[in-house]
Amino acid sequence: MEPEREPQRRKVLGAWYTPPALVDAVVAEAVFPGARSVLDPACGDGRFLRATGLPEQTGVDIDPSTPFEHDDALRRDWGQQQFDVVVGNPPFLNQLSRRTSRGGRSRFGGGPYADVAAEFLALAIRLTRPGGRVGLVLPQSLLSARDAAQIRDAVDEAAALRWMWWSDTQMFDANVRVWAGVWEVGAPQGRVRRAHGPQFRQAHTIDRPATWAGLLTGGSPEPHDGPTLGDIATFAVDFRDQYYGLVGAVGDDVDGPPLITCGLIDPGVCHWGTRPVRFAKRSYHAPRVNVSALSPDLQRWAAQRLVPKVLVANQTSVIEAVFDERGEWLPSVPVISCTTAEPDRVMSVLGSEQALQWVRHHAAGSGLGVGTVRLSPRLLASIPLR
Repeated sequence: MEPEREPQRRKVLGAWYTPPALVDAVVAEAVFPGARSVLDPACGDGRFLRATGLPEQTGVDIDPSTPFEHDDALRRDWGQQQFDVVVGNPPFLNQLSRRTSRGGRSRFGGGPYADVAAEFLALAIRLTRPGGRVGLVLPQSLLSARDAAQIRDAVDEAAALRWMWWSDTQMFDANVRVWAGVWEVGAPQGRVRRAHGPQFRQAHTIDRPATWAGLLTGGSPEPHDGPTLGDIATFAVDFRDQYYGLVGAVGDDVDGPPLITCGLIDPGVCHWGTRPVRFAKRSYHAPRVNVSALSPDLQRWAAQRLVPKVLVANQTSVIEAVFDERGEWLPSVPVISCTTAEPDRVMSVLGSEQALQWVRHHAAGSGLGVGTVRLSPRLLASIPLR
């Protein structure tokens, strides 16, 4: 294949080859005395298999250029076949990619937007014999993604996480942050040894936290069964229909309500008109929405959003919220809208350190940037009222 086409081919396949140091670290934790058979269900060039040194090696990959078996491990009928060890770096594909949206649940339990890497983790656990180990490199989004929740629960029931590694720096050509885990199949949950960063420095060992995201933060929040923000507020977020429906109706020179993006929201402050903003790959200074140019459905949506509300930015390292007292602003995707009869109380809770720690414990690894989290209406509604 021509060199200039290789990056595009890898992007389509979700294949990003693993640095040797990470291969060695995962294999060192996954291979145990007495192990003989090993599977890599997305083996690429076979570097994980070779690193194990085990005598019985099985490699499968959807890429026809693989030196091993050309097949789709997720669709293959494995029968009763099991292995001592399953290792690898399965494909990462965007949760919102059209080609990865299944329109329903998969046979492994993933929702329509679960990263395909979650499917490989579920398969790996199934194909590992009791007492065997699974060692995979995975996207950090898997730690908290809603559509992977059922897979996480199934993995916890079937295996115990013994070791994990994560890094805040980019380890691949792909723009994605990763972690690695090694599970012992059929074992009870217990302590988790941790390593961090490109040098694999040892981090403190922790009890298995209540959430997978807690593996990054180092623990679990205190249990809470009292009132939450959801008891005094309603949170909502819009999606593709609203985003694409606004394209063509937004401009600096049109009449209508201001369009508020995440980048315009700081804690307690909206920078509309004072900070440049991008929407649908175009730059604006003070974007407004011509509501009369919207479809009837979107005009009804706009009427529902043009009420007093709290707007919350997404993909942030702190909770950034601002109160739209007059109900004059239209939120852009993925800004979260919150309607409440107690806006001052909601703003106070969202600005608290306790709320920040709560969302970090439940959504660490979900954001695109280092230390950021991807918020959701469900997560915000779960924040305790103290």
